[in-house]
Amino acid sequence: MEQHSFFLFTGILLTLLGSHAAAEECCSNRCSCEPFFKFLDDLRCFPHGTCQRDPYEERIETERHDFTQSTKTVGRGVVQVEAGYSYFYKDEDDEIEDSHTTPEALLRLGLSDDIEFRLRWTYGWRFADTGESEDSAQDLIWSFKLGMTDQQCWMPESALEIRSTVPTGGSAWSTGRVEFGLDYIYGWQLTENMTLYGSSGFSTSGLDDFSLLPDEQESDHFIMWSQSVALGVELTDRTTLYSEWFGLFSHALEDEFTISIFNLGVDYYVTDDFVLDLRAGMGLTNDSDDFFTGAGGGYRF
Repeated sequence: MEQHSFFLFTGILLTLLGSHAAAEECCSNRCSCEPFFKFLDDLRCFPHGTCQRDPYEERIETERHDFTQSTKTVGRGVVQVEAGYSYFYKDEDDEIEDSHTTPEALLRLGLSDDIEFRLRWTYGWRFADTGESEDSAQDLIWSFKLGMTDQQCWMPESALEIRSTVPTGGSAWSTGRVEFGLDYIYGWQLTENMTLYGSSGFSTSGLDDFSLLPDEQESDHFIMWSQSVALGVELTDRTTLYSEWFGLFSHALEDEFTISIFNLGVDYYVTDDFVLDLRAGMGLTNDSDDFFTGAGGGYRF
C-alpha cells in the first residue's frame, strides 16, 4: 500500500508542477498574471462580487454518471441538486449480498465562479442470505470544490474537492469520528466530442462508506487511496457515453482490500439544466461487488 501512496502523490505533484511551468510560460507573455489557481482569483475578488463567466452558457454537469467527478464547478449563484438510486450484488463464498442506496442526495451551492459548497447524504440497505441484514443512514459529508486550472496545451482542466464527514449516521455504518478526504480531478478535451478524465484521492476510513467499513469500524482506522480514469464521448447533442475504470485500495487494515471496477454510463440531457443518467458496472477483483447498476439525475436553478 505504500507504493500506492507514492504513485498517487507523485502523479499529483508532477501534474501540478507541470501545470505551473505551463502557466509561467503563458504569464511571461502578459503584463500581469492572474493567480495560478483559479479559485485564488475568486478569493481576491470576492468582496467586490466580480463574476467572469455565465454558468448557464454551458449545460449542466453532474457528479453522478461515474466515480470520476467533473472538473467544473457549478458557478456563482447556481443551486444544483443531484439524486438517484444504486443496486449492488455480490456472491462470495456462497453468501449472496444485495445492497441498495438512495437518495444519494448531493446539494451544490455556487459561492463564486470557481468555489462551491456541497452537502452529500444517503441511506443504505444490505441484505444477506446468511446472517443479519442491516440498514442505516450514512454520515453527512460536507465539502468545498475548488476550480484549479484551465486546459492549456497538455495542462489539464482540474479541480480539487476537500471533504469531511459529520458523524450523524446510524451506528451500523458510522465510525463516530470526523473523517477527512481529498479528491483531485483532471481532464483533457481530446476532440470536440471526446474528453479524457481522471482522479486521484484519499480518505480516512473511506469517508464512512458502508461498503468499505471493516467489522470493527469504531476501532479500526485506515486510509483509502483511489485512482480512476474515464473517457466521455458525445454520441448526440443530448446523449453522452462514459466508460471508466476505478480502483480503491486500503492501507493499515489487518485484512486489506483492493477494489477494481469497470463501468459504463449514459447521460441524457432533457434540457441544458436537467439531465438523467444510467450506469452499470462489474467488479474485477474478489473484494469488488460482482455487479452494480444505478440511475438518477440532476437539476440546476
